[in-house]
Amino acid sequence: MALRVVLVDDDPRFRALARRSLVSEGVDVVAEAGSGAQAVDLIADWEPDVALIDMQMPEVDGVEVARRLMDAGTASIIILISTRDQAYGDRMASGLAAGYLRKDHLSLAAILELAPSIS
Repeated sequence: MALRVVLVDDDPRFRALARRSLVSEGVDVVAEAGSGAQAVDLIADWEPDVALIDMQMPEVDGVEVARRLMDAGTASIIILISTRDQAYGDRMASGLAAGYLRKDHLSLAAILELAPSIS
């Protein structure tokens, strides 16, 4: 069974690129959100294995989305993504997410490394 992912990023070009890349590795990108405001409900509706959430979005950022999902008791594994450096991402993800991935390191292998329980 393929890994089910919801992808959240305000840049439609990045979402398209990430979707193509992940799908080529056998990941099932079940849904996409273009804003943090859409993300919480979308993730609750789809209940993916993993939610890949951009940290920097207008209005509701990825850190706030992660907080809301944690408060709601989501079963989805949350991974924050961004172009920021690894140390910054790790600090922001601490306690809110399974981890952080730089967007240029996004791959099935990297996701499974942060969430080994789903492999």
